[in-house]
Amino acid sequence: MNISRVPPVRFLELEMEKKRTEKDAASARPLASSVKTVLQRLAPTKGRDPLGKIQQVRDMWHQAVGAEIAQRSTPERWREGVLTVVVDTAPLTSELQCFGEQALVADLAKMGLEGIHSIRFETGRPRGATRGEGYES
Repeated sequence: MNISRVPPVRFLELEMEKKRTEKDAASARPLASSVKTVLQRLAPTKGRDPLGKIQQVRDMWHQAVGAEIAQRSTPERWREGVLTVVVDTAPLTSELQCFGEQALVADLAKMGLEGIHSIRFETGRPRGATRGEGYES
């Protein structure tokens, strides 16, 4: 029976291995948190309701601009601090861009819309708008 003799592990070797393991774990943490952040943003889960969020934004929009303008405009997208609003006429789009954007951003931030920094206005027919006067088929 031939048993090969294994040299004993030294304390210094154990400490070096421990430090190497800690260093590897520390370098992997930022990647793990970055991946988690990206997945939370791109992949909805049970805890996140993207449709519920845009509905909350639409309710805030209605309160901020009033019934008349809210009837002629609809928030369509809310992403990374930019709210995209579709407005039914070009003159109203221009007026909102020139005179109302900064005030509306401030009002929406006060109402609790976190991280908003700008509003992008587009001319077109808001989703859910009924066909009628002023709309082409």
